[in-house]
Amino acid sequence: MSILPKELIPPRQSQETRRISPILRATGIAAIVLAGILLITFIGHPANRDFIEYWTSASLLMHRSNPYSAAGILNLEKAHGFTGATPLIMLNPPWTLFLIAPLGLFPVREGLFLWTLFAVGCLLGSVRILNVSTNARGFAYVFAPFVICLFSSQSSPFLLLGFALFLRFHASRPFWAGASLLLMAIKPHLFLIFWAVLLMDATYRRRLRIFAGFTAALATASAFPLFFDPRIWQQYFALALGYKAVRQAFLPTASMLFRALIDVHTFWLLFVPSAFAIIWGFWYYTRNRRSWEWTSHGMLLMLATILASPYSYFSDEIVLLPAILFALALPEKRKYSAWLLLAINTIALCLVFTGHGLSSRSYLWTPVTWLAWFLYAVYRPQAHTPTEVYPSVA
Repeated sequence: MSILPKELIPPRQSQETRRISPILRATGIAAIVLAGILLITFIGHPANRDFIEYWTSASLLMHRSNPYSAAGILNLEKAHGFTGATPLIMLNPPWTLFLIAPLGLFPVREGLFLWTLFAVGCLLGSVRILNVSTNARGFAYVFAPFVICLFSSQSSPFLLLGFALFLRFHASRPFWAGASLLLMAIKPHLFLIFWAVLLMDATYRRRLRIFAGFTAALATASAFPLFFDPRIWQQYFALALGYKAVRQAFLPTASMLFRALIDVHTFWLLFVPSAFAIIWGFWYYTRNRRSWEWTSHGMLLMLATILASPYSYFSDEIVLLPAILFALALPEKRKYSAWLLLAINTIALCLVFTGHGLSSRSYLWTPVTWLAWFLYAVYRPQAHTPTEVYPSVA
């Protein structure tokens, strides 16, 4: 019998109990996530989301039909509840089809569940890959561009996963870092400045394995849809050259404002800000090439890339999450920067939950605001070198 008072006797916890606790915790979290995905899946009709364009193209591909046929897409969308006069068409290049092809094996509602599961998995995987601290994970889950991705069913979470994988493997496994860029290539127009500086950096450092990985992944993904439709590339270019909706649409970007100020009907003006941003990117890289780190300098580069993109949606800004989390994790970040970020994200969330669509003018302020917040958070007057301003987080 113990001589210690009962209240001082340490509780006994078996080894089996210690093992079971993390399992129960993980099971509980998984159940909550799946319940949330089910709720999102059954809110509204799938035909009212961008998901319908991915599911329709995947279904046509699986039935060996043209996934870029406007007439075929419209007929299939209307058969599943779409009420618009013009079809929602997936404009991503054919190498994207390997991502959406599994959707064609399921009915539309089950496909939406699978697509939403993919989106959540991309975020959770990115958080894990980036080794985000426990305190910052909460912000990642409520990041406004991610939230609108869930409710609009956009493909943008794949962009985040691709960038996270690149940041994780660019130094240790350059081939796989290059292969991961395939996920960013589903919307190649978003990353013109990033591609240009990456080419410059890989050439300067002679990291040709990044090119090899990207080329291998791109070639494999491009070959995949040829098994279902040998004419897929001709069909894609026919659609891309004749589709005028993108040329006429208003998107909440700085490039669109630049175009509107000069001549709203001149499409090529959208690329002028990107041209100037590429010049800045070359200068920025040249100035810092000896100490260049993608995990630090690449954050500012990505913010500038999205700001100057020719056309994009608010959901695409999810790729800025690594840059924001990087600045948020700096031990010497500016005072009140975390509270300021919370306020910015809250305003953006209010726009999301009050029904502002992806192309709403209400999101014109967000790309420049993320950049301004980042500069405020990381800038330190006493720093004299880029390494001091942007310490590596690798």
